[in-house]
Amino acid sequence: MEQALRDGIQDVLNQKTRVKQIQDEIKESVLALAERFDMKPARLNKIINLVDKEQSRGGVIEAEREILTDAEDAAR
Repeated sequence: MEQALRDGIQDVLNQKTRVKQIQDEIKESVLALAERFDMKPARLNKIINLVDKEQSRGGVIEAEREILTDAEDAAR
């Protein structure tokens, strides 16, 4: 195997390690924030994901609101 390929593979593995570290840091941040505001981490993650989608695409929260309204009507 060529050294350049080995180096490239090692670079990718190093990047994957950094991504994992960042993911762990994000998880810890979510846990700390959820605890601070007396929320469940899963609920906070849902909020964070909705805000992220809303900021990147727009209209996501309104679409979710409509779905929830329809589900509420169906449950009655």
